[in-house]
Amino acid sequence: MEIAKKWALVTGAASGIGKAIAELLSENGWGVYATDVDAKGLSVFKNRENIITLEVDTTSETDVKRAAREIGKSGTGLTALINNAGIFSPGPLMDFPQEHFEQQFMINIFGTQRITRGLFPLILKSKGRIINISSAAGFLATPFSGAYAASKHAIEGWSDSLRRELTPLGVKVIVIEPGLIKTPLWGKDHDERIERFKGSVFYEANRNKLEHEINMANEKGIDPLSVAKVVVESLNSVHPKTRYLITENQIQYRIVKLIKLISDTMLDGIIYKKMG
Repeated sequence: MEIAKKWALVTGAASGIGKAIAELLSENGWGVYATDVDAKGLSVFKNRENIITLEVDTTSETDVKRAAREIGKSGTGLTALINNAGIFSPGPLMDFPQEHFEQQFMINIFGTQRITRGLFPLILKSKGRIINISSAAGFLATPFSGAYAASKHAIEGWSDSLRRELTPLGVKVIVIEPGLIKTPLWGKDHDERIERFKGSVFYEANRNKLEHEINMANEKGIDPLSVAKVVVESLNSVHPKTRYLITENQIQYRIVKLIKLISDTMLDGIIYKKMG
């Protein structure tokens, strides 16, 4: 295997955005540590040039320490960490199982903090970059996605603090904010996600909203490759942006940017109208 000059670690690399990022980086001359809890999913990278797979659960301190040791011993160094691993668990907050709410944070924010802290010595040594895959939900919280939106809002705040702590040390922290992604994962456990709230006063509204999002993602969703291209751009840029917003098209981009400027009451009305 040809030895790449720069190496990145991508979490949640077995599918979707993570898989697209790992593949595109390797095609652009990067070495990639593709990590995931899904060992079977990681098998797609078998015999891929400059991609090394590691089974890593970011919620496990043991897994994170093992990965840091293996990379440290390899001598490749680490130029970039792409924090992509995460889950989406929808549903009405007042009927949301507490264990599911805690799991959303355990993976999306606590796991991200854990692996970033574990690999930080390697990133600091290379004066590298940390890229956090957030979401438009990180600044726009819609009904029945509260747990996910809360975890992504946490990622946004955590990233801001981290950037302000690490910039003086020569480490850049970048946030990527995609909209709806076109991925088969939208249909995964679709019925169970809806039926777990049967009998709830929010049942119909939650069902309508989730089905609307699935249809929008399938029809107009963002290709994971589009996100991967922005990640590569942010790694190659001498002066990368602190945030990259990725939407379906330029019109959608302008609308989303305007959302940040209007009042909460007006935004609530727009969301209710959109949801019918």
